[in-house]
Order: sequence, then C-alpha cells, then structure tokens
Amino acid sequence: MFTELFLAGKYLKPRRSAVSFITLISIIGVMLGVAVLMVVLAVMTGFTDLMKSKLIETQAHFQVRNPRYVISAPGPVVEAVRKAGGEAAPVIQNPALVQLDRRRLDTQTMVFAAPPEELARKLDLPGKLKAGRFELENRRILISSVMAGLWGLRVGDKLLLHSSKRLASLVRFKPEGGVELNPESSAYLPTEYTVAGIYSLGKYDFDRSVLFMGLDDAAELFDLPWGAATSVFCWGPDPFDQNRLVSRVREALPYLAVSTWEDNNRQILDVLAVEKRMMFFLLIFIVLVAAFSIANTLITSIYQKTREIGLLKALGATDGAVTRVFVLQGFLIGVIGSLLGTGLGYLIIRFRNHILELASSWFNMQLFPKEFYFFNSLPAHIVPGDVGFIIGSSILLCTFGALLPALRAARLDPAQALRYE
Repeated sequence: MFTELFLAGKYLKPRRSAVSFITLISIIGVMLGVAVLMVVLAVMTGFTDLMKSKLIETQAHFQVRNPRYVISAPGPVVEAVRKAGGEAAPVIQNPALVQLDRRRLDTQTMVFAAPPEELARKLDLPGKLKAGRFELENRRILISSVMAGLWGLRVGDKLLLHSSKRLASLVRFKPEGGVELNPESSAYLPTEYTVAGIYSLGKYDFDRSVLFMGLDDAAELFDLPWGAATSVFCWGPDPFDQNRLVSRVREALPYLAVSTWEDNNRQILDVLAVEKRMMFFLLIFIVLVAAFSIANTLITSIYQKTREIGLLKALGATDGAVTRVFVLQGFLIGVIGSLLGTGLGYLIIRFRNHILELASSWFNMQLFPKEFYFFNSLPAHIVPGDVGFIIGSSILLCTFGALLPALRAARLDPAQALRYE
C-alpha cells in the first residue's frame, strides 16, 4: 500500500513543475465546494441556534392559557407551576393601536405587561435600556429603539394607546347587514402614556412590535378584570428538556391549555431544519462536479502515463495495485482539497460580517436586511460534526470519481502499452 501511495503522490505533479495544472483545477474545485458547504451550513446552524436563543430570551419556556377567556385568578396557576418545579408570572399580552398625532397611527404594536421584577430577571430589561429608566407604573412605558426611530420619540415624550376591545365595542352589526354605532357603548378617550425608557433586545421583529407597561395599566387599558392575566408565562431549569415538567403542569391544570416555546414556534423551527438539509443536498453537487473533474483528470493522466503503467505491469504489478494507485490519487486530491476548503471556509466564517459590509458597499445595497432576517449581524456556528460529514462526503465522492479511470488503467495490456510507446 505504501508503494501505491507513493506513486499516487508522484503522479499528482509532472516532472518540471510542482503540481499539474489539471490537478490544480481539480483541487480548487473540491476546495471551493467544501468551503461553500461549510459556510452555508455554519450560517444555517447559526441562524437556528440564534433564533432559538432569541425565542427563549423573549418568550417563556412554556405558557398556560385559558382557551375561552382570560385567567381571572392567576395566583393558583402560578403556585401550581412552582409546586411542579418551575417558575411562573402572570402576563397581559394584547395588540393595541398607537396614535402619535392626528394622522400617524401604528397597528403593529403588542402591549406586554408583567411584574417588573420578572421583566428585570428574565429579560434583563434594565440592562437592555439604551436611554431612560426602568419604570412601569403610573402610565409609564418602555419602547424599543426601533419604535423610537420610526415614531420619532425620545424619553419623556407622550403617545396615545387605543384598546382594540374598546374600539370594537363602538360598533355593532345590523341583522339585515351593515354596521352602526352601538347605542349600548359609551365614548371613551384613548389613554396617554409617557415614554420612561428605550430598550433594545437585538431581535428586530420583537423590538419592532413589543411595548412594555405595568400590569395595572394594561388591565385598565384593555378593560380586563382586576388582577386577571391573558396567560401565565412559565420557566423551567432547561428549555430543551422540559417534557416531565410540562406533563406535571398539565396534570395539575387539566382545564387550561399548556404550550411550549417549541409548540408556539414549530413552523419556523421546521422551516430552518428543512432549509439546512436542502442546502446541503443542493450544494453537495458542487463537490460532485469536482469529482467528475477528478475523473477527467485521471483519464488524461492515464493516457499520458501509458508507458509507465505498462512498465509497472511488466515488472509484476497486479491489476489491483494499478487500480489502487489511481484510486489513491483521487483520494489525495479529495484530502488536499477538503483541507484547503476547510481552511478557506473557516476564514470566510471568521470575517463574514466584514465581507458582508464590503460587498454591501460595493453593490450599494443591503445584502442582510435585519427587517427580513430579524438579527443585527450574520450569525454562524461551526459544528464539528457537520464539518466532519462534509469532509468525509467530499473525500468519498472524489475517491469514487477516481474508480472508473483506475479500472481503465488496470485493464491496459503491458505489451501493447510498451509497443506503442
């Protein structure tokens, strides 16, 4: 085997140069294929990991809801979750209409209210403030830096909030069709709130839509029973392994609905998983093309080295030995290309955001808009298992690409090879 490996290495380069040009093209093809695969899978894994991290950071590990209405007495629910081994807090979460002046309205706002100590402990809101103070009482609210930019607000400015429930109660549907003012409802004025602070959690869709206020102010705004909650947010020791905890909570609260963060975000998590698999399936064709290039390289090499092959067989080399020489040549191209591709992929991943900024300036367009991808920078996470799988697949494809030319070389007749040379 050592002799075949030595000959395979020698055949990678001609006598007068360090490496054959066609061999170099094959190695570059494998290198680019491995680098692209490594970068794409690292970015997809980074997206998935960061998305999960942000979802867990901005949501509860699991939630308890009343499917029919609000939870009028969340205290027993909180106690049941604590007895099961978790932590819980009552939450009011409802959409609201923001009015900035006579003409400017914003319909993408979600009001989020919870005990201030829980917001400070679970979301670290005081540490995420960019301006102002962490105050959620007496009609003081926290808005995000995204909202502040879109609405042109600063700390101390005021805005109006409309409750969707109260707006809906102002009209009623006629039996014969159409709508009219509801005579049973009374006119109301929107509530004025003061911006106490501006936060940023670094997740664009959350920062774009969520506004924080106190529980009492939220209950008054949405006309909810005093002390009620739209849901109870719960946290366990491990958000990725909480089946036993959730089962105990469901047994203790059979009349309420319990859903985990994975249940609430199943669609986006499944999409990310499918995209990662499809990306690998599509991009592996780059390496497959490189394998065909290796086959073409070896066919050319076999015709160039017909005399050497004839001499080897005349000296007693078996068909298996000749086959191994050229299979090992493809194997070596795969190994060299894969190692170089791994290094190139690591460098691209390491400087990905710098490359992205440079490309954006060149093309004069934003290649990674946070409005679509939700994050402020391009995430990436290199998984050793993925890298090993990429390298193994590439070497395997390159080795199999060399098999047919190797069998062709093994079938050469030494007498005819020497006669024509």
